[in-house]
Amino acid sequence: CSVNSIAIDVSSFTCTDIGANTVTLTVIDASGNSSSCQSTVTVVDNVLPTISCPANVNAFTNSGCTATGVALGVPVTADNCGVASVVNNAPAAFPIGVTTVTWTVTDNSGNTATCDQTVTVVDNVLPTISCPANINTFTNSGCTATGVALGSPVTTDNCGVASVVNNAPAAFPIGVTTVTWTVT
Repeated sequence: CSVNSIAIDVSSFTCTDIGANTVTLTVIDASGNSSSCQSTVTVVDNVLPTISCPANVNAFTNSGCTATGVALGVPVTADNCGVASVVNNAPAAFPIGVTTVTWTVTDNSGNTATCDQTVTVVDNVLPTISCPANINTFTNSGCTATGVALGSPVTTDNCGVASVVNNAPAAFPIGVTTVTWTVT
């Protein structure tokens, strides 16, 4: 005769309804007669979580030629159905230079999102140097001393020594000459 109403036994779905849901549909005519059937509604969470990385970090070497114990901060995450995990790929020890740390958030449905943070490590540890002993020598070329064996300084550094140089002249004049050694 005519359809008076159609009823569905659920008004909306939420994150607790993810997966297959059985829904009953009922149609009622103008005389009050009704008929029902069931249908399956599959709810899928296709909304990606969001993540905002902590600020980039600058650090100094503190363990050999690396930085350990670097405080990365905590990213800001959100998701419509809940966050399951937040992880990063940060090493235990950061080498000198720039390292990119990738943060990954995973929601309760397995959707993921990432962001990148950089950690810049600088070596601020000065090298050390101990000069060889002072030298007393005699003139051997006119009024100068040439071919003077200065010895070698003892040097160390947490990241390695690049060079050791001095400002010694080829010929030392009579008197005291100060030789400055520089380690880099």
